[in-house]
Amino acid sequence: MLNYVKALEIRTNKERVEYVKKVLKEKGVQYESQPFRLRLLKGENIIVNQYCTPNSRNQFLITAHTNKYFTSPGANDNASGVSVLLKIAENLRAKNVSENAGIKIVFFDHEDGLAYLDGSTYFVKNVDLSKVSFVLNIDMVGTGSAVAISPRLAKKTDKYTAYLLNFLDRQKIRYLSFDLPPLISEDHVPFIKRVPAISLNLLPKSDMDYLVHWLRAPLLSQIKDWLLLRFNRKNHPMFTMQHRHNELDTSEFIQNESLCLCEKIIMDIVDYHIAQRTSFPKERPFHN
Repeated sequence: MLNYVKALEIRTNKERVEYVKKVLKEKGVQYESQPFRLRLLKGENIIVNQYCTPNSRNQFLITAHTNKYFTSPGANDNASGVSVLLKIAENLRAKNVSENAGIKIVFFDHEDGLAYLDGSTYFVKNVDLSKVSFVLNIDMVGTGSAVAISPRLAKKTDKYTAYLLNFLDRQKIRYLSFDLPPLISEDHVPFIKRVPAISLNLLPKSDMDYLVHWLRAPLLSQIKDWLLLRFNRKNHPMFTMQHRHNELDTSEFIQNESLCLCEKIIMDIVDYHIAQRTSFPKERPFHN
């Protein structure tokens, strides 16, 4: 997976899309392109449909954005997530997962930069979500072993999130759920009013410690930290924020162990989803 990150970080946003299609084709994974224009930009989502028919009920969507932020190499944000999803697609093919599995992998274009969740927003507006049971978005998963989940979870969650939390507890993996601060958003957001959806990130232990402290801090301290994040990122206390949206976001700081941990987490949910396929009751509409 680290080789995918290294290949992606030297490419432009358009080249990253083409690279993903090239890898999928080489691995024998079927996909379809979803070109779009939203606001100022033209883009292209890539939908791996080999493991899901149009009529599949109780679909599980696994997503990540392909684009990087302007001139940043975009290794962690988000070549890391793209690399993991390419490996997941390869794993499903190796396991001979059928088209009836109800699993769809989606690579979204234009998450940030001049865009604002353009690819995921277009997807949500133009795809039937009535058959989707859960969306797991992967973003910035190339460093650390602590799991950050957004949005902040209620005590009662959907069955997929409940299973994920149980898995993290069993594996003794530290995790925290929280609401993203203002002006920071990820590709689960367009889905959350229609279907259960979360974003998953990985963080170093020191970043998780700081995040816990920040969430408990007075509002004024939180605002000061947010301003630092926006205007003096390299001096931010969190390692992942220091390397976000700038020239420091390179593969030099990506840990293969983190990518493998994310792969393990997703594959465990995949196995759970497949095992549940025959026992799903008739779905009721999701209400936020």
